[in-house]
Amino acid sequence: MLNVMLHALVLAATLACQQGDRREAAGEVAATLPTRPGPIATTDADVRAAQVELAEGRAAKASKLVMAVLRTPERRTPEALLVAARAAAEWRGWTMVHSLLAFEPWIDGRFDGEARELLARSALERNEAEKAREHASAALRAATAPTSRAVRLTLLARAYDRLNQRDSAAALYQRAADLLPAAREWLLLRAAGSISDVRARERLYAKVKSSAARARVPHTEAQTLERLGMHLAAADAYEKLGDIPSAYRLRLASDDRGQRSTLRAGLLGYIQRDAQGPDLQRAFEVLDAAFPDLDATSELIATRRAAEAGVYARAAAGFARIPAAQLTDADVIVWARALLATGNPGNAASRIAARRFGAAAASEALYLRGLGNLRAGRASTARTNLRQVVARHRATRFGSDALYLLADMESDAGRDASARDLLAQACLNTPAGGYSDNACFRSGILSLVLGNATRAASAFEEIGKRFGNSAEAIAALYWSGRAWERAGNAERARERWQALIEREPYSYYAGAAAKRLGQPVPVPPQTSLPTASPDVRAALVRAEVLDQLGMDVEERYEYEGIEAHAGRSADEVLGAGAGLVGQGEVVRAIRLGWRVVTGQLGDSAGPRDARGYALVYPLLLDVELVAHSRANRLDPALVAAVIRQESSWNPRAVSRAGARGLMQIMPTVGQAIARSKNYPMWDPALLFDPGVSLELGTSHLRAALSEHSTLPRALAAYNAGGSRVRRWIRRGGTNDPEIFIERIPFVETRDYVRIVMRNTEMYRALHGLTR
Repeated sequence: MLNVMLHALVLAATLACQQGDRREAAGEVAATLPTRPGPIATTDADVRAAQVELAEGRAAKASKLVMAVLRTPERRTPEALLVAARAAAEWRGWTMVHSLLAFEPWIDGRFDGEARELLARSALERNEAEKAREHASAALRAATAPTSRAVRLTLLARAYDRLNQRDSAAALYQRAADLLPAAREWLLLRAAGSISDVRARERLYAKVKSSAARARVPHTEAQTLERLGMHLAAADAYEKLGDIPSAYRLRLASDDRGQRSTLRAGLLGYIQRDAQGPDLQRAFEVLDAAFPDLDATSELIATRRAAEAGVYARAAAGFARIPAAQLTDADVIVWARALLATGNPGNAASRIAARRFGAAAASEALYLRGLGNLRAGRASTARTNLRQVVARHRATRFGSDALYLLADMESDAGRDASARDLLAQACLNTPAGGYSDNACFRSGILSLVLGNATRAASAFEEIGKRFGNSAEAIAALYWSGRAWERAGNAERARERWQALIEREPYSYYAGAAAKRLGQPVPVPPQTSLPTASPDVRAALVRAEVLDQLGMDVEERYEYEGIEAHAGRSADEVLGAGAGLVGQGEVVRAIRLGWRVVTGQLGDSAGPRDARGYALVYPLLLDVELVAHSRANRLDPALVAAVIRQESSWNPRAVSRAGARGLMQIMPTVGQAIARSKNYPMWDPALLFDPGVSLELGTSHLRAALSEHSTLPRALAAYNAGGSRVRRWIRRGGTNDPEIFIERIPFVETRDYVRIVMRNTEMYRALHGLTR
């Protein structure tokens, strides 16, 4: 695992935390971390080798070795099975743990009950609480070491908790707390959450001192009151915490209809005026559960707020429940936009077509009708709609945007000259539309493709004149330089590139400009980070113990506390970030790094500090990364750059499409590559193992590079698929790798390619990665 390197630090810090009277019936117990089981004696050389891999944090490699052993019946020994289960547990293959151990006859007579402990963990992860109770009870009876008892007490307490046997859970949590000082306060909080007597809870709360755990006491009390069925008291507690949706949910659940109208009005007022972000989404869930048949007036209030806040699914559903006669032109337009945002473009076009709009809304309505038809695949109808917008409403921003969409259609059809001319009109149209700056940029690119460098330079310069704050401004500076160079004005080209480097020195375009100027690519200096403070190290200890106990929620609270209270000085923040990187909490560390880089420390701006880039671009698993990169003839800096963009080094990352792990491999792709590498087993959870992700991901990236002639094409294929890249390279000018990037039609993929190429330079400079 990513935190293996911290085990020695954690153990020492835990020993230092030992204090007070921590006793169980057996007597004084050493305050150590839960000890990982030692090696199992075996004559099988492959099983021994698997244990070495496991001890060094390479769980999936251990699984590959030992699962191959299990194919041979005479080698399928209890020792081999237990090692296989240990390895699978490390990469969270809980279904495999169950299948390996559940039906073995020796699990109660060998290895001090470790097999039962693994089965208890597996059952909890698979939401089989009764099975978890059975296995944890048997594991506890077989425990011999105090820390092993502590782990199994916690597993048994968690099982009783889920079975709603609260008294038993509370007693077991408290016994475990006496054995594990580093997790003591969190275990006491769990115990308190299972106790019905308020005075007993208060006594346990009084023992909670650490800041992260203490901050959760009011939340625990509110949740406990709810669990005990004291809904009104729980509602009051949630309200004090600022959790208004939960307060309304419980009050509505407790009301016998005497106050429902008042509660409905209050909830609608909260939604309309105060609710923001996730709380707004939760408030809508409470409203819709309690009042599925709102009157039209109330529904319109809620729906307009949903649309305004970007809760588009709720907005689309809400508008559909309101009689058409009560909807204004603005409501129908917002409804259409919500339908577009939720993937219903044909419905959006139909809603617009069904209404006669007034003059004030006519241009936007007709534009949205064209956009809806375009996205629904009705190209001919869309073209007619958009041409009507240009003919009737050109002097509006929707006229500009209609020109832009018409240009898109021409470009897709391969008519670059026509697309360029339409983009130029969208660029210069008054008033400007939402895409006018991008229209200027794209018309410049197409002018270069079509051989008119002076016209291209003029288009790029227009962005600086009219759209100084545009996201395209930096790109326009670079391409303006390229256009002026091609037009024969080398001096002006150098001026543009130098201005770009001074403005955004670490951007993709600054790197490209530096190369054209024959200068080194601008990168931050290498640096070493300060060590974490004692408070942060203590929190890391607690998080490590909680991870081993399977208490993921409390572990997250510890990490949240570290991030939230990292300090006000750069050294404090950098030290906290370094500690988080060591635990694999890289996304949090990256956020801390940006705080340092941008000078936002504490409540006021501090000086920018380039050392923060070491957190913004972290490097983990460097030995394995270099080994897998070189095995696939890849630049290790490129592989690190891909990981940084794909997952931010989070081995548990899952994309909306279902891609998993460091290098974001789809399970079907991972299975195919694993089969080609003769994996003796497969489970999609293997993709969460960093070693597996590196092995399969580098192989996948190598395949993309072998198929495509340039790095930008290969990266685009890695992100969007090879079939799309084969279509994109048929576009004019794409033999130039930089023009290929700019002509990628997917914004996400275009940004991905540029960012990964920039990241590669940063990793090479900050971490000394070489080919």
